[in-house]
Amino acid sequence: MKQENDTNSLESELNHDIDEQAIAWFIRLRADNVSSEEKAAFLLWLNQADLHRETFNEIGKLWDDTDLLQALGESAQQQRIAPGRKTAALYLKLPLAMAACLALTLLLGNQLALLMQGDYSTGVGERKTVYFDDGSSAMLNTDSSIAVNMEGPQRRVELLKGEVYFEVKADPNRPFIVQADHSTTRVLGTRFFVHEQGRSDDVKVASGRVEVSDRGALKQPQILHDREAVSIDAEGLGEVRILDSALATSWINGFLVFENASLESVINQVRRYRTGAVVYKDDALRTLKINGRINLRESDDMLKVLGKNLSVKMTYLTDWLVIVG
Repeated sequence: MKQENDTNSLESELNHDIDEQAIAWFIRLRADNVSSEEKAAFLLWLNQADLHRETFNEIGKLWDDTDLLQALGESAQQQRIAPGRKTAALYLKLPLAMAACLALTLLLGNQLALLMQGDYSTGVGERKTVYFDDGSSAMLNTDSSIAVNMEGPQRRVELLKGEVYFEVKADPNRPFIVQADHSTTRVLGTRFFVHEQGRSDDVKVASGRVEVSDRGALKQPQILHDREAVSIDAEGLGEVRILDSALATSWINGFLVFENASLESVINQVRRYRTGAVVYKDDALRTLKINGRINLRESDDMLKVLGKNLSVKMTYLTDWLVIVG
C-alpha cells in the first residue's frame, strides 16, 4: 500500500510540462529503490505520446553534460532519491562520500579565508559601494571581496575575488594600485574595472589611463586608455582590445545591457547573480544574437524575463536548475 501511495505521490507532483515530467522520471529511474509500480507508471507515461518518448530520449542524451550531471545529482540528494550508475554504486559510495567531504571542507575553508582577509565583501546577487577617505570609491559586483590599505605613500587594494569598479581621486604623490591574482594595475586618476576570473584577470578602462602589468613580469606593461581592455593570465598580458559591448560594464547602473550579444554570453553574466546551474537543450541556442537589458534587482527572475522576451523556453526543474530550450 505504501508503494502505491509513493507512486501516486510522484505522479501528482509532476508538472504538466512534458520537459519537467521527463526530467522528474529520469531522476527517479536512476535511483536504486525504484518500485515495480513506479516502473509500470513510467512505461504508461512513456507510451502516452511520441512527444513523451522523444523528450525523455533528449533528456537521456543530456546526461553526459557535466553541468546537468552535477545538478541532477544535487536534485536527487535533496529529494532523497540518490541516482547513480547501479553497476558502480557500491564501489563509488565511499570515494564519493570522501570526495564530497573534502570538497566541502575546501570550499568552506576558502570562503573563510576570504572573509578573514577581506575588508569588504558581497554575496551572490549583491552589489556594494565603498567610499575611501581619499575621495575614491569602489563598487563591488556580485560575489566579490577586497582588502584595502590606504596608509603610506601608496593606496593599495587587493582584489581577492570577483569584480570591482573603481573611481579614483587623482593624487600624483600617492598612486592607486590594484593587485589581483594575475595582474597589477597602477593609476593616478581614472574610472576602471578589474575582474578576477580564476584563470585570468580582466582590466577595463571606462575613462582615463592605467598601466597594467602581469604579476610575473613576463611581458612589458600595457597602457590602457578610454574604452580599452586587456586580459592577463599565467602567460602574461594579452592583446589590448576595444570595449565594443556594454554587457561587461553596465552592471554598475543596475542593469545588464546587451547589444547583438550571444545568448550564452548573456546567460553567463546572469549566472553570476544567481545560484544554480543552467544547461542547454539545444546547443544552437548558445549563439542566438539578442538585444535588451535586465534589471539586476530582480536576480531571481532574470532568466524568466530573458526567456519571455526572447520566446525561448526556460524549464525549471527547481529554482537552481534551468534547462534552456
